Amino acid sequence: MGWLLPLVVAVFVCNAFAHQIPFFRHGLDSIEEHTRVATAFKLRHVFHHGTGANTTLHRRLDVSEPSAFESTSEFYLSAVSKNVTRLSQRDPDFMESYVAYTRRPGFIKITGFDWIHERIRTPNISDPETLTTMARMTSDAYVGVPQSKDWLDVGAPFNESLGFGWDDKGVRGHIFTDDGNKTVVISIKGTSSTLFDNDGDTVTNDKINDNLLFSCCCARISYMWTTVCDCYEKSYTCSQSCLEDALYAEDKYYRALLDIYRNTTSLYPSATIWLTGHSLGGSMAALLGRTYGVPTVSFEAPPERLAAERLHLPFPPVPANESTIWHVGNTADPIYMGICNGPSSVCWVGGYAMETQCHSGLECVYDTVKDMKWHVSASSHRIKSVIDMIAAYNTTPTCVARTDCQDCFDWTFD
Repeated sequence: MGWLLPLVVAVFVCNAFAHQIPFFRHGLDSIEEHTRVATAFKLRHVFHHGTGANTTLHRRLDVSEPSAFESTSEFYLSAVSKNVTRLSQRDPDFMESYVAYTRRPGFIKITGFDWIHERIRTPNISDPETLTTMARMTSDAYVGVPQSKDWLDVGAPFNESLGFGWDDKGVRGHIFTDDGNKTVVISIKGTSSTLFDNDGDTVTNDKINDNLLFSCCCARISYMWTTVCDCYEKSYTCSQSCLEDALYAEDKYYRALLDIYRNTTSLYPSATIWLTGHSLGGSMAALLGRTYGVPTVSFEAPPERLAAERLHLPFPPVPANESTIWHVGNTADPIYMGICNGPSSVCWVGGYAMETQCHSGLECVYDTVKDMKWHVSASSHRIKSVIDMIAAYNTTPTCVARTDCQDCFDWTFD
């Protein structure tokens, strides 16, 4: 019977896409309706999902006293109404089946997705206060939580029998909701690193995921580097299928985030979901947003388009400027700009193989080098610098899609 489940999944996915509706772009003349609605959000839950040896561990902390965290207890966001194009079927069972299907030997890329057009509420990224608030939410995800007996097991197959700790290897997601639970914001923790003054016990696993997501081939920079997967074949040649399997492995962050999203939507099945994150957390938020067609605002995220393509995530057949994934960053941050590479870079010295240059979605770039005379430095990557940067501007930058970008052009992937 072991053959039955893969067959059912394959039939389920293929049949779902076999009856797609024709693609029409009616009603898209007015893309956005700029009606500000300021809403108070409070931190309600924290999810912590294990990775590495702790992949079966997943816990939830229900927050009754937001003041226990180093952020304020309330956040205020404004929203706009926007026409979007996304998959008609996006529930976790379906999407996880599809992503798993792409891992099967002999997978043939599916192009006939069933897309729908609908008007949804998205973060008002033209409002500096909203961007500042979402940046503060991402900062909150770095904050340590005192050991608490209030941690709850999410349920089978997850358990905490190994004494899973807050700072152990894994992914953290802070869950904010408005008073009516109509909108939920998931803030995903970014990279802990001594380079960015936010060291922690997750630093080793964060670096592994950084090097897997943002390098051309397993962090194979030179023969002296320790690789994070075994996909390198020969000079500038890498196994594509091996890379795809490595990204989707049970002990890596993407799979952990699928579980966090599933459990958040099970708590709030009728809510509108928004995603945010800083650094690695921003890139992971973008991948999750790409998976489910969810509005996402990332801050100083390393370019993640290559990882999205390796995971075969769906890209809507619309002009890139209609995306609901926004990457906010500044020209003084070499990680966001995709130039933190080479032997003289701080990334190289720190053991980070940051080789990608292309973001999916839209880039919202503050020109801090020109406007504020910032020097190009990893210090411009810190979330506190981002919050100060947004506050220093009266307006937000125009968000555009890059068209002059290519990742790993000198590599062959077979």
